[in-house]
Amino acid sequence: MKNTEVTPNDVQDSMQNQSLLIIAEADTITKVGGRIKRIIFLTSLAGIGLFFTACTAGYVATEPSYVEYSRPQRPSDLHIWIDGNWVFNSRTHAYVQRNGYWERPVQGRTYISGQWQSTPRGKYWSKGHWQKRGHEGNRRNRDSR
Repeated sequence: MKNTEVTPNDVQDSMQNQSLLIIAEADTITKVGGRIKRIIFLTSLAGIGLFFTACTAGYVATEPSYVEYSRPQRPSDLHIWIDGNWVFNSRTHAYVQRNGYWERPVQGRTYISGQWQSTPRGKYWSKGHWQKRGHEGNRRNRDSR
């Protein structure tokens, strides 16, 4: 059997080599982590920008003229007529009329029709939506303040 002695210098050299490997690995992880943080930041920034541009209301000086169209036949007695909405086209900066449609009512909810809202910036369309019954007055009271 061979007797090998470990000298303090051997232990010190071994520890120094391991330290250098750990430092090199940590440096690589730090560089990769920094790149991932940049990618996440830029993606988040782009997402926030898209969110705010998609949610902005289009303001116009005057309401567009309403075009009459024929209402299709009612599918059943359970359906109610939902008036058409206006949709803002961000390319043309104008509102486009969407036709109304028949829909079955949502249980426990009432349909609130869309309407034009006036602000100092101009007019914009507040689209129709389903609202829980009993909450219709809350919106009117909040808007009148």
